Amino acid sequence: MNFKEIDIKSLRFNPFSLIEDGWFLITSQYQGKVNTMTAASGCLGHMFRKNVAYLNIRPTRYTKQLIDSSMRLSLSFFENTKENKQKLTYLGTVSRRDEPKLEKSGLTVLFQDDIPFIGEAKLVFLCTPIYVQSYSGSGFLDSNVERYYYPQKDYHDLYICDITKALIPEEPSKTVRSYH
Repeated sequence: MNFKEIDIKSLRFNPFSLIEDGWFLITSQYQGKVNTMTAASGCLGHMFRKNVAYLNIRPTRYTKQLIDSSMRLSLSFFENTKENKQKLTYLGTVSRRDEPKLEKSGLTVLFQDDIPFIGEAKLVFLCTPIYVQSYSGSGFLDSNVERYYYPQKDYHDLYICDITKALIPEEPSKTVRSYH
């Protein structure tokens, strides 16, 4: 599986479907330890004169420790299939602290610029965090959001990440071609 870099502005996709329907993996490594976590929310846009991704990561996640130590991560997006959803569900519910979940998932870890990403992805963003802040109860203007998502007050940390490279497979599937 070889990937090639593409101009991020050449991408054509629906970000709402890409994130909410297809989900994605946030992957990082530090001192040779690689981990990934599933995400189904986030945002893509432009901030601070950079192409950025907004990510929500709970402080308890092992991947967060790796990101905070390495200051590098990848976002791997997949075809929205039942098989991929099963793998991403598994990766989102099992901790690397408990078992070698990446190995058990059957997915392939590749590296570019010393950043791990998932080889079965249709689109990959390599990222560097540039801002992080914890959510707090006082920041919610709609209390229903806080009540629904944070009944235990276990708030996410918000990361704004500079997307430094966009990658696609060199031999993309027909569906991937429509995104480029």
